[in-house]
Amino acid sequence: MHLPSVPGHPSGSTSLPATTGSVSAARRFATRLLAEWGLDELADDTALLLSEIVTNAVVHVPGTAGIELLLTRGQGHLVAQVTDAGGRLPHCGEADPDSENGRGMWLVEQIAARWGHHASGNGKTVWFTLPLP
Repeated sequence: MHLPSVPGHPSGSTSLPATTGSVSAARRFATRLLAEWGLDELADDTALLLSEIVTNAVVHVPGTAGIELLLTRGQGHLVAQVTDAGGRLPHCGEADPDSENGRGMWLVEQIAARWGHHASGNGKTVWFTLPLP
C-alpha cells in the first residue's frame, strides 16, 4: 500500500542526521508545525509515532545517512513520512510486555488511522496518517 496522495496541501519538512538527538528534534519540529496549523490536539500522538519511526531509522540507517521528515495537512488527515537510506522494512508484531524493544510499530498500528512503507530512492519511506479534528 502506498502513501495517500496529498498534492497542493500545506506541508513542512526537515532533514535530520541519523543520531539519537534527531528523535527529540522530530518531535519538536512536528509540535511547532502542528501549532502553526492549529492542530495542537494532534501533537501528542504525532510526536509519539514520530519518535518510534525516527528511532527505528536511527537504529537501522547505515553510516552517516540522514533522515527526511515530511508532514502534510491533507484533506481530512495529517500525513507524516520518514524517509531514510535503510533497507530494513518495519513490521508490526505482537508487543512483548517484558521487552524494552519491539513495541514501536505496534504503537503505530494501534494509534495511526493508517500506516505503511514503500521503497524510496536508495531506502524506504515509512508513513502514517491521523484524522484531523
